[in-house]
Amino acid sequence: MKKRHLMVPLSLSLLLLGACSGDAEEDKKAEQEQTEPADKETPGVVDKSDTTTSDDELKEELSKEEGVSQVSLIITEDAGGYVLLDFEVSEDMKKEQAKELAKKFFNRIEKEYPDHSIDIQARKSGETFAQETKEAKAEK
Repeated sequence: MKKRHLMVPLSLSLLLLGACSGDAEEDKKAEQEQTEPADKETPGVVDKSDTTTSDDELKEELSKEEGVSQVSLIITEDAGGYVLLDFEVSEDMKKEQAKELAKKFFNRIEKEYPDHSIDIQARKSGETFAQETKEAKAEK
């Protein structure tokens, strides 16, 4: 009788341990699948280095203007072409002067890139101060 009293709890314990260890293996497999890196590249990441350029000569010319402290010029050839120009103006520049400068830069860029959309922003203390834009005409 004592043998039977010992065997029943021992058997139940072994069954319980066996059942728990099976769940642990499944958990380890699921955890491994989650931590393994995906073989596929993240969709939506596009390398734009082949489609963007900068016209250093034009950038240098624009940065020599009085009151301009920094110039960022990006020219893209994808999606019909864009010319993006941001330039920082000095703190003492008035809004009318910044607008005239943006218009001057706009006319200069429009001559060189007539088929591109153009966005020119004069910035003062990091915020847009004056802006000139042109959308390229869609080809038919």
